Amino acid sequence: MSLRIFAAAGLALAAVLPLQAVADTAAVDSTVTTVLPELVVSGEAAAPPVPGHARISEVEVSLQDPATLADLGALLPSARVSTNSRGDRHLMIRGAPERHVQTFLDGIPLNLPWDERTDLESIPITGVGRIEGRRGLPSLLDGPGVLAGSVRILPPRRVGDQPYTRVNASLGDGGQVRAGLLHQRTSGDWNLLGGGNWSRRDEWPLPESGDPRFNSDAEQGAILLRGSRAVAGTGRLNLLASGWSGEKGVPPEMHLGEDARFWRYPVRKRALLGGSVAMPLGDGDWDLSAMLAADIFRQEIDPRGPDGWDADPVDGEDYETGLNRTSHVQLGLTRWLGQTGRVSFQGSTRYAHHQESLVWNGPELGYAQWLTALVAEGEYQPSGGWKVRVGAGYDFTSTPQSGDKPASEGFDAPALNLRLSREVDEAEFYVAASRRSRFPSLRELYSGALGKFVPNPDLRPEQQDLYELGLTADGQAWRLSTAAFLQYLHDGIEKVAISGTNQFQRVNRTEIRLPGLEVAFTWRAHPEVDLTLQHTVMSARVQENGNYDRPAEDRPDYLSRFGISWQSFNGPGAAIDASVVGARWSADSTNADTGLRRLPAGVTWNGRLSWRWDRRDQGGLNTEAHLRVDNLFDQWVDYQTGLPGPGRVFSGGLSVGF
Repeated sequence: MSLRIFAAAGLALAAVLPLQAVADTAAVDSTVTTVLPELVVSGEAAAPPVPGHARISEVEVSLQDPATLADLGALLPSARVSTNSRGDRHLMIRGAPERHVQTFLDGIPLNLPWDERTDLESIPITGVGRIEGRRGLPSLLDGPGVLAGSVRILPPRRVGDQPYTRVNASLGDGGQVRAGLLHQRTSGDWNLLGGGNWSRRDEWPLPESGDPRFNSDAEQGAILLRGSRAVAGTGRLNLLASGWSGEKGVPPEMHLGEDARFWRYPVRKRALLGGSVAMPLGDGDWDLSAMLAADIFRQEIDPRGPDGWDADPVDGEDYETGLNRTSHVQLGLTRWLGQTGRVSFQGSTRYAHHQESLVWNGPELGYAQWLTALVAEGEYQPSGGWKVRVGAGYDFTSTPQSGDKPASEGFDAPALNLRLSREVDEAEFYVAASRRSRFPSLRELYSGALGKFVPNPDLRPEQQDLYELGLTADGQAWRLSTAAFLQYLHDGIEKVAISGTNQFQRVNRTEIRLPGLEVAFTWRAHPEVDLTLQHTVMSARVQENGNYDRPAEDRPDYLSRFGISWQSFNGPGAAIDASVVGARWSADSTNADTGLRRLPAGVTWNGRLSWRWDRRDQGGLNTEAHLRVDNLFDQWVDYQTGLPGPGRVFSGGLSVGF
């Protein structure tokens, strides 16, 4: 290892030592599991071993009244959900760009290969059992592209043999309407689930004024079918089919006036079909895991603006159509070495083909990419509560099609992960170091985004070195975790403004350094009262002329969350929570000097009142009515330059289970 590795570990140790006094009673490792009401977790094939986890109660999650995955992202420590100029909502963990986070549905990757990210607002909440969030890189088995963390959506299975159905509906400001249906039952050895939902909004209000936000409408419908059964004793087979369709507007960047992007997504359709299996082999010394999936995504972008959206497109007009077809294959083997260790081997490959036309009835361009990862990971547990994990891997990619652009060279990069931990009573101390790369997506290399970006086929992979030191522990009714981390991102990809234009280009920065410290605390003060506190401080800087003195784009100085909820099993309930985003630098094409603008810190408060009637023990219904207000104090908080979040929004709804 280089001297910088040891220096980084020393800095992390120095940062976390002041927390030693409280951390001997601490909890929560780098994984958060969210459990939704009435559901329990089913197994997921090929999931990497988790060093520890914490559960946010089903009551706390239900207080979010989620319609899509975007409504739950802020529950994860060191995370925020931000909206970009394309109208997409992305999850950022520890201030890292959204392409450093991978999202999975029942083990199937949801990040679109064309762009290496996914719009959380396009992922419905239908049939979700829990959400497991992982920060950092606890295991190379998470797959390629996971640098800052991952989010795993695990559909539920029903406990018991009786069928169960839940129906919910809500109304809110700006023409907001939501409705959902979930049904679970068993049939022989199978646990079956079917569900669907539909949501719509006409607009959301601007903070302070309450005026309608231009082009902020959205509509989406979704359906999910799933079957799960035990195989080979303790193994599990999962089959999944899901699809969703919708359209939405893209609110323009307010500081650009008539030069802003006026887009709509008149078509957004996605179909996902896949299966996974995890099962023991022979006498149980070996485990097999496998995943196979197909993913089809179709999208249209209409950039003609409000004067053209109601008219039929004319041949040759700017109008982007895109079709993504992706195949995923993953295979893993684990050899158990008694009670003291294991050795795991995993191979995964992804083939993606993107076909697009930039004008109506114009020529179509084809792009394709192979992405493959091979990983070996071993874990050993000697006596004394010690545990050692060592992982090594190799990632490589090729681009057999590049449209009308010069082809990029294929990329390859090694991967390494080291972790040492020790358990003492209910506490755990760990230190970790890792290296992994992220290859540029097809869009970063070749897309002009309808004139908004200048392509850069010469982009190089990003390489991350991450060092982490933490203490975790569990109390009887509380959990606390502390972690210090230090990240070096070599050749980090950021967008820069092109002088004299309203265009951007993605380029490789020399190096981005990000030290940080995070604390997450949960406490069940009473069987009906839960408290959550989270705080993360960071300082991201870009190296220039040998010094780290230039701010990095869109990485906040700190992230915080506070939440307290009270919910009786029968009767009234109340909750309030606040999310704070620290000051940060955001891209601004109107700033000719730096291409950045400093955005102030902002806080958003949400509140909720409810009443629950649970009559299941009498053969009756489980019913809850609620009223909620988002952005209670109508605060103006910008996601990015010229892109404010919604103002105060009222809503109410009813949920019935039987």
